[in-house]
Amino acid sequence: MKITKFLNINIEPAPPELELEIEMQCREIMKADDLVDIKRYCTHLVRKKFDQDIFMASILNRLIELEANRVVTEMRKEKPKAKHPLKKFFRIP
Repeated sequence: MKITKFLNINIEPAPPELELEIEMQCREIMKADDLVDIKRYCTHLVRKKFDQDIFMASILNRLIELEANRVVTEMRKEKPKAKHPLKKFFRIP
């Protein structure tokens, strides 16, 4: 199952050029015989992925916060102004 939308944000598929670039890099890694370099590369990727995950979580939290503020602002605009409680009993305009 491929997710195409998240938080009402369309997730675009990657262009073929980028997919080809990734495939070429994967094949180059699979051809490599030096296990020490591959281990270094993998640990580097794990650390970078962690940094990116933290960054994405921060962005998503900020996006959710802004969306919540927008919804609250819209609801406040739609809410009718409350009349004074005595006005309904005495028909005061």
